[in-house]
Amino acid sequence: MNEFVVTLKEKRNNIVISENSKILINGKEHRYELFQQNNSTFRLRIDKKFYDISTIKIDSEKIAVTIDGYTYEAQVRTALQEKANKVIEQTGSAHHTKDVKAPMPGMILKIKHQSGDKINNGDSVIILEAMKMENDIKSPSTGIIKEIFVKEGTPVEKGAKLFAIE
Repeated sequence: MNEFVVTLKEKRNNIVISENSKILINGKEHRYELFQQNNSTFRLRIDKKFYDISTIKIDSEKIAVTIDGYTYEAQVRTALQEKANKVIEQTGSAHHTKDVKAPMPGMILKIKHQSGDKINNGDSVIILEAMKMENDIKSPSTGIIKEIFVKEGTPVEKGAKLFAIE
């Protein structure tokens, strides 16, 4: 069984092709036959209607489809590609803020960055003294320091918010 999402004229169509000459188009079952005439030309029968189709690949997801003399640009993705694309779109459009908390009680010795600074994953942001040892509190991701919640010379408890990254 093959599942696809075909976007044609800005309308998404869910297509499920089974191996027994059945196809689901947006949940509605049809019988089909596909006859290949050459590399990019086909004769398609859906239920009792026939269509002459030719295709030209534009890129990895887009094709130009000519159906009975009318040409359309269609985007074709597998169901998995479509899900991955939605996750990427949601992740890219949303700003995520991550609070970094003190891993243990201690004293803030030094703050190496300020709000608004761009930092990379693993950059040292705060030095926390605990049990006479200096602990480097590093950024868990690349981003911008949104806010620093502590000041140098102040004590903090385990789990206290130290800074936020966006």
